[in-house]
Amino acid sequence: MGSNTAANSNDKEFEANLDDPMAVHASREIYFKALHADPYGLENKAYDWTGEDRFVAWVGSLAILGVSVVTYLQSLGIAPAISPYTYALFFAWIFVEIAGKLLFSWAILKFNIKINYVRKLALRPWRKLKSYVIPLMLVGVFGLEKGGSSSVIAVVMLTFLDVLKTILTEWNVIRRKVPVLKKAFLAWDRIEDRPYTLRFDVLEDVLRFIVYLPFICIFGKGALLVMIPQFINEFGDGLAEPVGIRFGKHKYRTRSLWYDGKFWNGKFERSLEGSSAVFIVSIIVMFIFREQFDPTAFWILLGILPISMTVAEAISPHTNDGPALAFVGCSLIWGVTHFFPLVA
Repeated sequence: MGSNTAANSNDKEFEANLDDPMAVHASREIYFKALHADPYGLENKAYDWTGEDRFVAWVGSLAILGVSVVTYLQSLGIAPAISPYTYALFFAWIFVEIAGKLLFSWAILKFNIKINYVRKLALRPWRKLKSYVIPLMLVGVFGLEKGGSSSVIAVVMLTFLDVLKTILTEWNVIRRKVPVLKKAFLAWDRIEDRPYTLRFDVLEDVLRFIVYLPFICIFGKGALLVMIPQFINEFGDGLAEPVGIRFGKHKYRTRSLWYDGKFWNGKFERSLEGSSAVFIVSIIVMFIFREQFDPTAFWILLGILPISMTVAEAISPHTNDGPALAFVGCSLIWGVTHFFPLVA
């Protein structure tokens, strides 16, 4: 009887967290009590997984269709072929990603480290960047002869494959049957995002792809410039959350595009201290790419890009700051370089 009472108490506590998911961060005691009670997020009776199952059916089908269309166009010679070397890099990256997740998942439970810190500081940059780093940097910058003959086609194909990878490694149906994937996902699965983590991930990736692909085509030989908002997103936003959780005193609310059955819903938090990390990283990234710009264009962008990216991150939906930063960053860069040509 006592055990059932405790279980019901836990269910009520979890249900309350759906109403205010950030409540789990009220104290370390509350956070780690919730984490150890259900480390893999699969036992909470308050979670409805049917929405994720429907999402997987739709998005998975579209990703398979996308891979099939690109492959067919390649077979007709309409789309350029992608070297096996590019695919090898992509799948090796996935292997390293899963191995890293397993290591950090063990560390989270062993040393009581918040998932938020590991996700943003240790995993996010190299997990999220592979679909763009491989085609745009390894192929475009270093000119690897064995790289894809077209960065655009490589970005398209790797994005579709990455969506399928996310589904195959994060879908609750598969995680329940594959212990390695269940354990690995812990390092990425923030408590406040459950049971929407996969949907948040894929939706952000798809929206970023929709924003970045046209700009990659528009920039042409200067397509590497889309890495500026990419780096600001991954490292600026990557620092914003840990800084906000640890040092944030001036917090404000944001919502998710879809949460608990409703659009623009949920009670999530950001902080001014965390948002300042986006501003600082934006300045650093601009100096890293300084040689790509005409001096006048560089100083104009340095004056407007950091504050614009900071505001974009602040007002964007929870887990969808990536597309907002992509659009604002790429639009400003294109607008300025339209008048001041890139350095050859």
